[in-house]
Amino acid sequence: MGKFLLLAFRNVFRNRRRTAMTLLMVGGGVAGLILAGGYFAFIIHGLRESTIRNGLGHLQIFTAEHFSRDEVRVLDTGIDDWQHVATIAGSLPHVRGVAPRIEFYGMVSNGQKSSIFMGSAVDPNAEKSLGFDSNLAAGRDLSGKPGKEVEALVGSGLAKSMNVKVGDGLTLMAVTSDGALNGVDVEIAGIVNSGIAEMDARYLRITLASAQRLLQSDRVTNLVVGLDSTANTDAVYSALTPRLGGLPQAMTLKKWIDLATYYKQVRMLFNGIFLFMGLIVFFMVLMSSVNTLLMTIFERTREVGTMLAMGTPRKWIVMLFMCEAALLGLLGAALGVIFGNLAGALLNASGLHLPPPPGYTASISFRILYEPGVMIGSALLVVVSLVLASIPPAIRASRLQIVEALAHV
Repeated sequence: MGKFLLLAFRNVFRNRRRTAMTLLMVGGGVAGLILAGGYFAFIIHGLRESTIRNGLGHLQIFTAEHFSRDEVRVLDTGIDDWQHVATIAGSLPHVRGVAPRIEFYGMVSNGQKSSIFMGSAVDPNAEKSLGFDSNLAAGRDLSGKPGKEVEALVGSGLAKSMNVKVGDGLTLMAVTSDGALNGVDVEIAGIVNSGIAEMDARYLRITLASAQRLLQSDRVTNLVVGLDSTANTDAVYSALTPRLGGLPQAMTLKKWIDLATYYKQVRMLFNGIFLFMGLIVFFMVLMSSVNTLLMTIFERTREVGTMLAMGTPRKWIVMLFMCEAALLGLLGAALGVIFGNLAGALLNASGLHLPPPPGYTASISFRILYEPGVMIGSALLVVVSLVLASIPPAIRASRLQIVEALAHV
Protein backbone atom coordinates (compact mmCIF):
# COMPACT_ATOMS: atom_id res chain seq x y z
CA MET A 1 0.00 0.00 0.00
CA GLY A 2 2.88 2.35 0.78
CA LYS A 3 4.40 1.84 -2.66
CA PHE A 4 1.00 2.43 -4.21
CA LEU A 5 0.66 5.79 -2.42
CA LEU A 6 4.23 6.73 -3.30
CA LEU A 7 3.49 6.03 -6.98
CA ALA A 8 0.35 8.18 -6.79
CA PHE A 9 2.32 11.01 -5.13
CA ARG A 10 4.99 10.90 -7.84
CA ASN A 11 2.35 10.93 -10.58
CA VAL A 12 0.71 14.00 -9.03
CA PHE A 13 3.91 16.03 -9.38
CA ARG A 14 4.94 14.64 -12.75
CA ASN A 15 3.47 17.67 -14.51
CA ARG A 16 4.20 20.39 -11.97
CA ARG A 17 2.65 23.24 -13.92
CA ARG A 18 -0.68 21.45 -14.30
CA THR A 19 -0.60 20.36 -10.68
CA ALA A 20 0.12 23.93 -9.55
CA MET A 21 -2.85 25.26 -11.52
CA THR A 22 -5.13 22.59 -10.06
CA LEU A 23 -3.93 23.32 -6.53
CA LEU A 24 -4.51 27.06 -7.03
CA MET A 25 -8.04 26.40 -8.24
CA VAL A 26 -8.86 23.99 -5.40
CA GLY A 27 -7.12 26.11 -2.76
CA GLY A 28 -8.85 29.25 -3.98
CA GLY A 29 -12.23 27.56 -3.69
CA VAL A 30 -11.50 26.39 -0.14
CA ALA A 31 -10.13 29.80 0.91
CA GLY A 32 -13.19 31.54 -0.55
CA LEU A 33 -15.55 29.25 1.35
CA ILE A 34 -13.60 29.75 4.58
CA LEU A 35 -13.70 33.55 4.24
CA ALA A 36 -17.39 33.62 3.31
CA GLY A 37 -18.32 31.10 6.01
CA GLY A 38 -16.25 32.94 8.62
CA TYR A 39 -17.86 36.26 7.76
CA PHE A 40 -21.36 34.78 7.80
CA ALA A 41 -20.58 33.15 11.18
CA PHE A 42 -19.43 36.54 12.53
CA ILE A 43 -22.63 38.21 11.34
CA ILE A 44 -24.85 35.46 12.79
CA HIS A 45 -22.97 35.34 16.11
CA GLY A 46 -22.98 39.12 16.44
CA LEU A 47 -26.67 39.34 15.53
CA ARG A 48 -27.51 36.63 18.06
CA GLU A 49 -25.69 38.27 20.96
CA SER A 50 -26.84 41.80 20.08
CA THR A 51 -30.43 40.58 19.83
CA ILE A 52 -30.16 39.09 23.33
CA ARG A 53 -28.32 42.11 24.79
CA ASN A 54 -30.77 44.61 23.31
CA GLY A 55 -33.44 43.35 25.70
CA LEU A 56 -34.71 40.05 24.34
CA GLY A 57 -32.86 38.02 26.97
CA HIS A 58 -32.31 34.27 26.82
CA LEU A 59 -35.76 33.25 28.06
CA GLN A 60 -39.08 35.01 28.50
CA ILE A 61 -42.02 34.05 30.71
CA PHE A 62 -45.60 34.86 29.64
CA THR A 63 -49.04 33.75 30.69
CA ALA A 64 -50.57 31.09 28.47
CA GLU A 65 -53.38 33.52 27.58
CA HIS A 66 -50.87 35.92 26.05
CA PHE A 67 -50.59 33.69 22.99
CA SER A 68 -54.07 32.17 22.95
CA ARG A 69 -56.08 35.40 22.65
CA ASP A 70 -55.75 39.14 22.04
CA GLU A 71 -55.92 41.56 24.94
CA VAL A 72 -59.34 43.16 25.40
CA ARG A 73 -57.82 45.72 27.75
CA VAL A 74 -54.21 46.51 28.51
CA LEU A 75 -52.49 43.87 30.66
CA ASP A 76 -55.56 41.64 31.00
CA THR A 77 -53.30 38.74 29.92
CA GLY A 78 -50.44 39.94 32.12
CA ILE A 79 -48.73 38.16 35.02
CA ASP A 80 -50.37 38.77 38.41
CA ASP A 81 -47.90 37.67 41.10
CA TRP A 82 -44.85 38.31 38.96
CA GLN A 83 -42.51 38.76 41.94
CA HIS A 84 -43.10 35.13 42.96
CA VAL A 85 -42.52 33.90 39.42
CA ALA A 86 -39.31 35.95 39.21
CA THR A 87 -38.08 34.42 42.48
CA ILE A 88 -38.63 30.89 41.10
CA ALA A 89 -36.74 31.68 37.89
CA GLY A 90 -33.95 33.53 39.68
CA SER A 91 -33.21 30.59 42.00
CA LEU A 92 -31.98 28.34 39.16
CA PRO A 93 -28.29 27.85 38.32
CA HIS A 94 -26.86 29.90 35.44
CA VAL A 95 -29.62 32.55 35.83
CA ARG A 96 -28.03 35.98 35.95
CA GLY A 97 -31.23 37.85 36.74
CA VAL A 98 -34.91 38.38 35.95
CA ALA A 99 -36.35 41.65 34.63
CA PRO A 100 -40.09 42.51 34.49
CA ARG A 101 -41.45 44.24 31.40
CA ILE A 102 -44.64 46.01 30.35
CA GLU A 103 -45.30 46.52 26.64
CA PHE A 104 -47.97 49.10 25.78
CA TYR A 105 -48.98 51.79 23.30
CA GLY A 106 -50.21 55.34 23.68
CA MET A 107 -49.92 58.98 22.63
CA VAL A 108 -47.07 61.33 23.44
CA SER A 109 -47.37 65.12 23.33
CA ASN A 110 -45.02 68.06 23.72
CA GLY A 111 -47.89 70.54 24.14
CA GLN A 112 -48.00 71.44 20.47
CA LYS A 113 -47.79 68.12 18.66
CA SER A 114 -48.87 64.56 19.40
CA SER A 115 -47.65 61.24 18.08
CA ILE A 116 -48.07 57.50 18.66
CA PHE A 117 -45.42 55.68 20.67
CA MET A 118 -44.51 52.06 21.40
CA GLY A 119 -43.86 51.95 25.12
CA SER A 120 -41.66 49.60 27.10
CA ALA A 121 -41.59 49.82 30.88
CA VAL A 122 -38.59 48.33 32.70
CA ASP A 123 -36.95 48.04 36.09
CA PRO A 124 -33.67 49.95 35.50
CA ASN A 125 -31.76 48.06 38.20
CA ALA A 126 -32.82 44.66 36.86
CA GLU A 127 -31.97 45.67 33.29
CA LYS A 128 -28.48 46.80 34.31
CA SER A 129 -27.85 43.58 36.25
CA LEU A 130 -28.51 41.62 33.04
CA GLY A 131 -26.08 43.77 31.06
CA PHE A 132 -28.66 44.91 28.52
CA ASP A 133 -27.52 47.64 26.17
CA SER A 134 -29.61 50.84 26.18
CA ASN A 135 -28.04 52.10 22.92
CA LEU A 136 -27.76 55.62 24.31
CA ALA A 137 -26.95 58.33 21.79
CA ALA A 138 -27.28 61.23 24.27
CA GLY A 139 -28.03 61.75 27.94
CA ARG A 140 -28.03 58.92 30.49
CA ASP A 141 -29.90 55.74 31.25
CA LEU A 142 -32.99 55.50 33.45
CA SER A 143 -32.28 55.67 37.16
CA GLY A 144 -33.54 53.06 39.59
CA LYS A 145 -33.40 55.44 42.56
CA PRO A 146 -36.64 56.43 44.34
CA GLY A 147 -38.06 59.72 43.09
CA LYS A 148 -36.73 59.16 39.56
CA GLU A 149 -39.82 57.29 38.29
CA VAL A 150 -40.86 60.11 35.95
CA GLU A 151 -37.90 59.71 33.58
CA ALA A 152 -38.05 58.42 30.02
CA LEU A 153 -35.80 57.37 27.16
CA VAL A 154 -37.01 58.19 23.64
CA GLY A 155 -35.88 57.01 20.24
CA SER A 156 -33.81 59.41 18.16
CA GLY A 157 -36.50 59.56 15.47
CA LEU A 158 -39.24 60.28 17.99
CA ALA A 159 -37.13 62.98 19.67
CA LYS A 160 -36.57 64.63 16.31
CA SER A 161 -40.26 64.39 15.42
CA MET A 162 -41.35 65.91 18.76
CA ASN A 163 -38.52 68.50 18.64
CA VAL A 164 -37.26 67.65 22.14
CA LYS A 165 -33.85 67.07 23.72
CA VAL A 166 -32.44 65.72 26.95
CA GLY A 167 -34.01 67.52 29.92
CA ASP A 168 -37.26 68.45 28.12
CA GLY A 169 -40.65 67.17 29.24
CA LEU A 170 -43.33 65.11 27.51
CA THR A 171 -46.85 64.04 28.40
CA LEU A 172 -47.80 60.40 27.91
CA MET A 173 -51.41 59.33 27.50
CA ALA A 174 -52.71 55.75 27.48
CA VAL A 175 -55.82 53.71 28.22
CA THR A 176 -55.75 52.12 31.68
CA SER A 177 -56.60 48.52 32.54
CA ASP A 178 -60.11 49.76 33.47
CA GLY A 179 -60.66 51.40 30.08
CA ALA A 180 -60.19 55.00 31.24
CA LEU A 181 -57.78 57.55 29.77
CA ASN A 182 -54.83 58.50 31.95
CA GLY A 183 -51.73 60.63 31.56
CA VAL A 184 -48.34 61.15 33.15
CA ASP A 185 -45.62 63.75 32.68
CA VAL A 186 -42.06 62.50 32.15
CA GLU A 187 -38.66 64.10 31.77
CA ILE A 188 -36.35 62.95 28.97
CA ALA A 189 -33.26 61.41 30.56
CA GLY A 190 -31.69 60.18 27.33
CA ILE A 191 -32.08 59.55 23.62
CA VAL A 192 -31.48 56.06 22.23
CA ASN A 193 -30.48 54.92 18.78
CA SER A 194 -31.22 51.24 18.11
CA GLY A 195 -29.95 51.39 14.52
CA ILE A 196 -33.42 50.62 13.14
CA ALA A 197 -34.99 53.81 11.85
CA GLU A 198 -38.61 52.62 12.06
CA MET A 199 -38.24 51.59 15.70
CA ASP A 200 -36.45 54.80 16.70
CA ALA A 201 -39.34 56.80 15.25
CA ARG A 202 -41.83 55.33 17.80
CA TYR A 203 -39.79 53.94 20.70
CA LEU A 204 -40.21 55.18 24.28
CA ARG A 205 -39.03 53.58 27.53
CA ILE A 206 -40.12 54.49 31.05
CA THR A 207 -39.71 52.94 34.48
CA LEU A 208 -41.98 50.15 35.67
CA ALA A 209 -43.42 52.32 38.43
CA SER A 210 -44.42 55.05 35.96
CA ALA A 211 -46.11 52.55 33.64
CA GLN A 212 -48.04 50.90 36.46
CA ARG A 213 -49.24 54.30 37.60
CA LEU A 214 -50.16 55.26 34.04
CA LEU A 215 -51.97 51.99 33.28
CA GLN A 216 -53.43 51.56 36.79
CA SER A 217 -52.29 47.94 37.07
CA ASP A 218 -49.76 45.93 39.08
CA ARG A 219 -49.38 43.31 36.36
CA VAL A 220 -46.49 42.97 33.92
CA THR A 221 -46.54 41.72 30.35
CA ASN A 222 -43.65 39.27 30.73
CA LEU A 223 -40.47 38.44 32.61
CA VAL A 224 -37.11 38.43 30.82
CA VAL A 225 -34.58 35.88 32.11
CA GLY A 226 -30.89 36.54 31.48
CA LEU A 227 -28.28 33.77 31.72
CA ASP A 228 -24.53 33.71 32.19
CA SER A 229 -24.10 32.16 28.72
CA THR A 230 -26.28 31.56 25.68
CA ALA A 231 -25.03 27.95 25.64
CA ASN A 232 -27.01 27.27 28.85
CA THR A 233 -30.38 28.26 27.36
CA ASP A 234 -31.64 24.72 26.76
CA ALA A 235 -30.55 23.48 30.19
CA VAL A 236 -32.29 26.31 32.07
CA TYR A 237 -35.37 25.96 29.85
CA SER A 238 -35.67 22.26 30.76
CA ALA A 239 -35.21 23.00 34.49
CA LEU A 240 -37.60 25.97 34.65
CA THR A 241 -40.51 24.54 32.64
CA PRO A 242 -41.73 22.05 35.29
CA ARG A 243 -41.38 24.66 38.06
CA LEU A 244 -43.81 26.97 36.29
CA GLY A 245 -46.39 24.20 35.94
CA GLY A 246 -47.79 24.40 39.47
CA LEU A 247 -48.56 28.13 39.57
CA PRO A 248 -52.13 29.51 39.82
CA GLN A 249 -51.72 31.19 36.43
CA ALA A 250 -50.83 28.98 33.47
CA MET A 251 -47.43 30.08 32.23
CA THR A 252 -45.57 29.72 28.94
CA LEU A 253 -41.77 29.78 28.66
CA LYS A 254 -40.18 30.92 25.40
CA LYS A 255 -36.57 30.68 24.28
CA TRP A 256 -34.93 33.67 22.64
CA ILE A 257 -34.79 31.83 19.31
CA ASP A 258 -38.59 31.47 19.35
CA LEU A 259 -39.00 35.25 19.61
CA ALA A 260 -36.14 36.40 17.35
CA THR A 261 -37.93 36.35 14.00
CA TYR A 262 -35.47 38.68 12.29
CA TYR A 263 -32.50 36.61 13.49
CA LYS A 264 -33.98 33.40 12.06
CA GLN A 265 -34.68 35.06 8.72
CA VAL A 266 -31.11 36.40 8.45
CA ARG A 267 -29.63 33.03 9.42
CA MET A 268 -31.72 31.20 6.82
CA LEU A 269 -30.68 33.75 4.20
CA PHE A 270 -26.96 33.37 4.92
CA ASN A 271 -27.22 29.57 5.09
CA GLY A 272 -28.86 29.60 1.66
CA ILE A 273 -26.16 31.86 0.23
CA PHE A 274 -23.38 29.69 1.68
CA LEU A 275 -25.01 26.52 0.32
CA PHE A 276 -25.26 28.12 -3.11
CA MET A 277 -21.57 29.13 -2.97
CA GLY A 278 -20.66 25.58 -1.96
CA LEU A 279 -22.53 24.15 -4.95
CA ILE A 280 -20.74 26.57 -7.28
CA VAL A 281 -17.33 25.52 -5.90
CA PHE A 282 -18.32 21.86 -6.14
CA PHE A 283 -19.25 22.04 -9.83
CA MET A 284 -16.31 24.33 -10.61
CA VAL A 285 -13.86 21.82 -9.14
CA LEU A 286 -15.72 18.88 -10.65
CA MET A 287 -15.82 20.19 -14.22
CA SER A 288 -12.27 21.54 -14.32
CA SER A 289 -10.88 18.41 -12.67
CA VAL A 290 -12.56 16.09 -15.15
CA ASN A 291 -10.92 18.01 -18.00
CA THR A 292 -7.51 17.93 -16.27
CA LEU A 293 -7.72 14.22 -15.49
CA LEU A 294 -8.80 13.38 -19.05
CA MET A 295 -5.70 15.19 -20.36
CA THR A 296 -3.56 13.27 -17.86
CA ILE A 297 -4.94 9.93 -18.98
CA PHE A 298 -4.46 10.84 -22.64
CA GLU A 299 -0.79 11.59 -21.97
CA ARG A 300 -0.34 8.40 -19.92
CA THR A 301 -2.10 5.98 -22.26
CA ARG A 302 1.07 4.00 -23.03
CA GLU A 303 1.92 3.93 -19.32
CA VAL A 304 -1.49 2.48 -18.52
CA GLY A 305 -1.06 -0.06 -21.32
CA THR A 306 2.33 -1.10 -19.91
CA MET A 307 0.84 -1.55 -16.44
CA LEU A 308 -1.97 -3.68 -17.86
CA ALA A 309 0.53 -5.74 -19.89
CA MET A 310 2.51 -6.42 -16.70
CA GLY A 311 -0.61 -7.91 -15.10
CA THR A 312 -1.84 -4.93 -13.05
CA PRO A 313 -5.54 -5.50 -12.24
CA ARG A 314 -7.86 -3.02 -13.92
CA LYS A 315 -9.42 -2.03 -10.61
CA TRP A 316 -5.95 -0.98 -9.43
CA ILE A 317 -5.81 1.47 -12.33
CA VAL A 318 -9.08 3.00 -11.13
CA MET A 319 -7.81 3.14 -7.55
CA LEU A 320 -4.54 4.75 -8.65
CA PHE A 321 -6.26 7.64 -10.43
CA MET A 322 -8.73 8.10 -7.56
CA CYS A 323 -5.83 8.12 -5.12
CA GLU A 324 -4.05 10.79 -7.18
CA ALA A 325 -7.22 12.90 -7.21
CA ALA A 326 -7.61 12.50 -3.44
CA LEU A 327 -3.99 13.61 -2.90
CA LEU A 328 -4.58 16.66 -5.09
CA GLY A 329 -7.70 17.45 -3.09
CA LEU A 330 -5.94 17.09 0.25
CA LEU A 331 -3.01 19.28 -0.84
CA GLY A 332 -5.36 21.87 -2.32
CA ALA A 333 -7.53 21.84 0.79
CA ALA A 334 -4.47 22.31 3.02
CA LEU A 335 -3.31 25.29 0.94
CA GLY A 336 -6.83 26.72 0.97
CA VAL A 337 -7.10 26.44 4.77
CA ILE A 338 -3.71 28.13 5.22
CA PHE A 339 -4.41 30.96 2.78
CA GLY A 340 -7.98 31.38 4.04
CA ASN A 341 -6.84 31.79 7.64
CA LEU A 342 -4.03 34.17 6.66
CA ALA A 343 -6.40 36.29 4.59
CA GLY A 344 -8.90 36.27 7.47
CA ALA A 345 -6.23 37.46 9.92
CA LEU A 346 -5.25 40.30 7.58
CA LEU A 347 -8.88 41.35 7.12
CA ASN A 348 -9.51 41.29 10.87
CA ALA A 349 -6.43 43.46 11.46
CA SER A 350 -7.52 45.98 8.83
CA GLY A 351 -10.54 47.19 10.83
CA LEU A 352 -12.83 47.37 7.80
CA HIS A 353 -16.47 48.45 8.18
CA LEU A 354 -19.35 47.88 5.79
CA PRO A 355 -22.14 50.40 5.10
CA PRO A 356 -25.32 49.91 7.15
CA PRO A 357 -27.91 47.57 5.59
CA PRO A 358 -31.33 48.91 4.49
CA GLY A 359 -33.37 50.17 7.43
CA TYR A 360 -30.33 50.49 9.72
CA THR A 361 -28.21 53.50 10.63
CA ALA A 362 -25.10 51.82 12.11
CA SER A 363 -22.23 50.40 10.05
CA ILE A 364 -21.16 46.75 10.37
CA SER A 365 -17.66 45.56 11.25
CA PHE A 366 -16.02 43.25 8.71
CA ARG A 367 -14.49 40.36 10.62
CA ILE A 368 -13.82 36.68 9.96
CA LEU A 369 -14.48 34.04 12.61
CA TYR A 370 -12.41 30.87 12.58
CA GLU A 371 -14.99 28.12 12.28
CA PRO A 372 -13.52 24.57 12.39
CA GLY A 373 -16.74 23.19 10.93
CA VAL A 374 -16.48 25.46 7.89
CA MET A 375 -12.81 24.54 7.34
CA ILE A 376 -13.45 20.80 7.61
CA GLY A 377 -16.58 21.00 5.46
CA SER A 378 -14.83 23.03 2.74
CA ALA A 379 -11.86 20.65 2.70
CA LEU A 380 -14.09 17.58 2.46
CA LEU A 381 -16.11 19.23 -0.30
CA VAL A 382 -13.13 19.69 -2.63
CA VAL A 383 -11.65 16.27 -1.83
CA VAL A 384 -14.97 14.57 -2.61
CA SER A 385 -15.34 16.70 -5.73
CA LEU A 386 -11.94 15.65 -7.06
CA VAL A 387 -12.46 11.98 -6.22
CA LEU A 388 -15.86 11.99 -7.97
CA ALA A 389 -14.33 13.83 -10.93
CA SER A 390 -11.66 11.14 -11.24
CA ILE A 391 -14.08 8.21 -11.49
CA PRO A 392 -15.15 8.57 -15.19
CA PRO A 393 -11.56 9.12 -16.49
CA ALA A 394 -10.26 6.32 -14.27
CA ILE A 395 -12.87 3.86 -15.53
CA ARG A 396 -12.08 4.89 -19.09
CA ALA A 397 -8.37 4.26 -18.49
CA SER A 398 -9.02 0.85 -16.96
CA ARG A 399 -10.97 -0.25 -20.07
CA LEU A 400 -8.17 0.51 -22.51
CA GLN A 401 -7.08 -2.35 -24.74
CA ILE A 402 -3.45 -3.30 -24.09
CA VAL A 403 -2.41 -3.42 -27.75
CA GLU A 404 -4.06 -0.09 -28.61
CA ALA A 405 -2.64 1.54 -25.49
CA LEU A 406 0.91 0.41 -26.22
CA ALA A 407 0.62 1.60 -29.83
CA HIS A 408 -0.64 5.05 -28.74
CA VAL A 409 1.58 7.97 -29.72
